[in-house]
Amino acid sequence: MFDPDTGTLAVVGHVPTLSRADAVLADLQAAVGVHIPVRGDLRLLPEPQCSALAGVDALGLPQSSEQITNPRVVGPDAFARTFDFVENDRLRLDLETPDYEAYLYIDYFDASGQVIHLAPNDIVPLTRHPPETELRIGDATGNGPALDIRIGPPFGQEIAVAFATSAPLDTGGRPLSEPAGPYLDWLRTEIARTRAATPDFRGEWAYFFVTTAPRNAPRGGVRRIRTCLQRDRMTVPMPRQVRA
Repeated sequence: MFDPDTGTLAVVGHVPTLSRADAVLADLQAAVGVHIPVRGDLRLLPEPQCSALAGVDALGLPQSSEQITNPRVVGPDAFARTFDFVENDRLRLDLETPDYEAYLYIDYFDASGQVIHLAPNDIVPLTRHPPETELRIGDATGNGPALDIRIGPPFGQEIAVAFATSAPLDTGGRPLSEPAGPYLDWLRTEIARTRAATPDFRGEWAYFFVTTAPRNAPRGGVRRIRTCLQRDRMTVPMPRQVRA
């Protein structure tokens, strides 16, 4: 995105490796020429989360873009907000529903290639939410039942994805946790089926970075890759799991 105040072209998003970030920014700088500076504001998203996110992107739903101005909203391009947790914290995700009545599906993709269905599941029922409603996923207070997932070792980086649809999907009693690849294949088919059967179907998705750390460690958040053309470097933790 172009910033007219600074005359800078900012690249926002995620990359699987630091070398890939360098290549993306170098190619873009070569394309626009030396008179427009290119600035990188990228997050490192290694495997298997990067492949999982590519699978989410192929589901046939648009990615939410309202997080640019309101990071809580699941609504009609940038990544959503970052959540930082330390050991023994309860996993909670704050978000806001889109501007239409919607069913929410919240999935947590861990470093082993599994997906945990935070909502719905056998404990948390599928719910149709009013428009523009603030929710806290993982907290039973005011929102009905919730999973109690506590942060434990090993620590690092994960992602959660929120899907919103105007008509319910037939989840068919899926298990609480399952391999991400086959689940995304099923989800793509189910979204296509629901769209074909539902006039005026609407749907979208947003993803959230989740970082975890020992309780005695400083809260550092997700490391960003800034201005990679200047060869900035950093140590980035490998992705880890959240233990239920």
